[in-house]
Amino acid sequence: MQTITFKDIWIRFMKRHPVTFGLLATNLAMFIVVLFNGGYGSVNLAVTLTNNGALVPILVNQGDYWRILTSMFLHAGFFHFFLNSFFLYYIGGFVERMIGSMKFAILYFISGIGSGIFIWLFSNPYTPTIGASGALYGVMAALFLMTYIKASWFHPRAIRSIRFMVAINVFFTFASVISDGSISVWGHAGGFLIGLAVIYFLLPNKPQINNRSYRPRPQRETSHYGRTVIDADNVSDDDIYDSHYTN
Repeated sequence: MQTITFKDIWIRFMKRHPVTFGLLATNLAMFIVVLFNGGYGSVNLAVTLTNNGALVPILVNQGDYWRILTSMFLHAGFFHFFLNSFFLYYIGGFVERMIGSMKFAILYFISGIGSGIFIWLFSNPYTPTIGASGALYGVMAALFLMTYIKASWFHPRAIRSIRFMVAINVFFTFASVISDGSISVWGHAGGFLIGLAVIYFLLPNKPQINNRSYRPRPQRETSHYGRTVIDADNVSDDDIYDSHYTN
């Protein structure tokens, strides 16, 4: 019996989700860059992040438009980096397989750039903003809309799980305004709205999973061995859809 190594898992993931893998690698690379170019334990982290490409509206006004893009790959520390990477790995990887790599790349970058534009136009002009959250909110919004206009692709429990996940994330975004305000409401809202608009035009007629044809089945519950019931509380890559295909 052949043993599957950690390397084998990542090679398989890279082949099935090339865009998600590339984004994860870029986030990691930028995390390391900041680590060795000022570090996350610096006295003034805001200055360090600004020096490494954070989005500061007043600097964008002065011509640093590139910050709208670079800020998408910066994080404020390991915990921030880990959470966004975890979300990208599971939700991003799944959406990429559903709509195809090219369309996923378009969705991700347009959502992230749109989020940055919202921050530039409406946020405090002197506050640095960083993180993949704007782009990820666009991906989340796309998945949310898919549960309405492509409901036949999902098990009913998966639909409830996805919508609950969206509600929780939106709640914590706006709750941050009451607490420390560390979350960019404009960034999240902008990414979400842009994601809704983009996926409406990009959504394929059938899921692109494994580049195989998909045949919708009446939604019913069987055993896990029948590959119909999903683990609805774990909105992960392989168990969210009713996986019946024609070759």
